[in-house]
Amino acid sequence: MTNNAFEELRWRGLIFDNTEGVEELLSKGNITVYIGFDPTGDSLHIGHLVPMMSLARLQRFGHTPIAVAGGGTGMIGDPSGKSEERNLLTLEQIQHNLSCVKGQLASILDFEAKSNPAKILNNYDWLSELSMMAFLRDTGKYFTLNYMISKDSVKSRLEREGEGISYTEFSYMLLQSYDFLHLFDTYNCVIQAGGSDQWGNITAGIELIRRVRGQKVHGLAYPLITRADGSKFGKTASGGSTWLDPNRTSPFRFYQFWLNTEDADVINYLKYFTWLTRSQINELDDVLKERPEKREAQRKLAQEMTQMIHGDTALAKAEQAS
Repeated sequence: MTNNAFEELRWRGLIFDNTEGVEELLSKGNITVYIGFDPTGDSLHIGHLVPMMSLARLQRFGHTPIAVAGGGTGMIGDPSGKSEERNLLTLEQIQHNLSCVKGQLASILDFEAKSNPAKILNNYDWLSELSMMAFLRDTGKYFTLNYMISKDSVKSRLEREGEGISYTEFSYMLLQSYDFLHLFDTYNCVIQAGGSDQWGNITAGIELIRRVRGQKVHGLAYPLITRADGSKFGKTASGGSTWLDPNRTSPFRFYQFWLNTEDADVINYLKYFTWLTRSQINELDDVLKERPEKREAQRKLAQEMTQMIHGDTALAKAEQAS
């Protein structure tokens, strides 16, 4: 592990963009960082592992991670990366999904740490308390339509012929910005992190805090992970997702997913998803180049991931079945 949290993320290829000053901020003492998770299903999938692991890495460097489960924003729907309107979930569906997802977050984040325990918060708790009039007056007035329309998540939807975007999803950016303001006020959270498709929402929150509080906060974006051939990471051969819930993707199938990683992707995946050090990964890279047929890097990746998500017993059974 490096001496600097920012450098650790950088060598692992986990920084797509950041505001000026993030590197210096992360080299100081305890900083509070948050990432949002949409509870649109009753399980997270391996696409969520990049933000989860990134929060966990920051925690190991002494920073305090907050995972915000979007119980409120999940009722609205995030237009980022979506070509069409989402189906809106009921409050009961979202509460069920949240209870399932919390346990999966706990497999990676440390909620018992003495100095910097992780927190899981549900933004429904504060968004549901907002009155429409207060929200429009105190938050909406700081955003022009021109500013919102220029964001990629909105622009791409507006450019799709016959599709457009509803006012409901258009308002998502304001709600996520309010989340950042609430976390800044309540927990002194000064960095919001997320995938590169969230950059527009992240910078909107930074702008809101600057205008309302006169304070400078920061954003950090991770790349969206794709395979070397450009296809979407996380999908199985049949096109389905690889889930963290063992009832949806068995530990054996989970193990096999990582074991079947292509040579061109495996070293990057070891950097993104495991706790292995740079020297350990470099050694596996050397073996891969010299004796690719042994697939040692793939086997190590499958072992590390299955053990972390499902535990030692599930790993032993998966290896035995393999």
